[in-house]
Amino acid sequence: MSRSTVRGFSGARLRRLREARGLTGDDLADAAGISEATLRSWEIGRATPTPALLGAVAKKLRVTIGDMLVLRSDELTLPDLRTLAGLNQADVAEKLGVGTTTLTRMEKGRRDYDPDVARELARIYKVKAGELRAVWDRTRKIRLDMLDKI
Repeated sequence: MSRSTVRGFSGARLRRLREARGLTGDDLADAAGISEATLRSWEIGRATPTPALLGAVAKKLRVTIGDMLVLRSDELTLPDLRTLAGLNQADVAEKLGVGTTTLTRMEKGRRDYDPDVARELARIYKVKAGELRAVWDRTRKIRLDMLDKI
């Protein structure tokens, strides 16, 4: 999955939230600092926003990023937690004091659980340590299951 992809994003949910606030596409786009064409392409499913841009839109709508996603909590992976925090890989890598390559390996399930790193990620993502552990384990399991199929 690309670093900038928001898995589970629902343009239809974004549109419903915008309309529920009584905003036009132009109004929301201007307020969030994006073009109306960009917003329209998200709403119709032609494109997907980056976590940072989705965070800007969520803030203007006074909702969470999660309100615009179609993901169950038991499906979340490490990249999903980063997205829900509205952060990109470079932001998180810098906060962790690691390179983006290291973070990518974690997000792809290529790194074993590290309690120190997990504790810091939980702080960055504003989730409980137990939730971070469950998501880390799920991410790793997805990777291992994929490798078993090869």
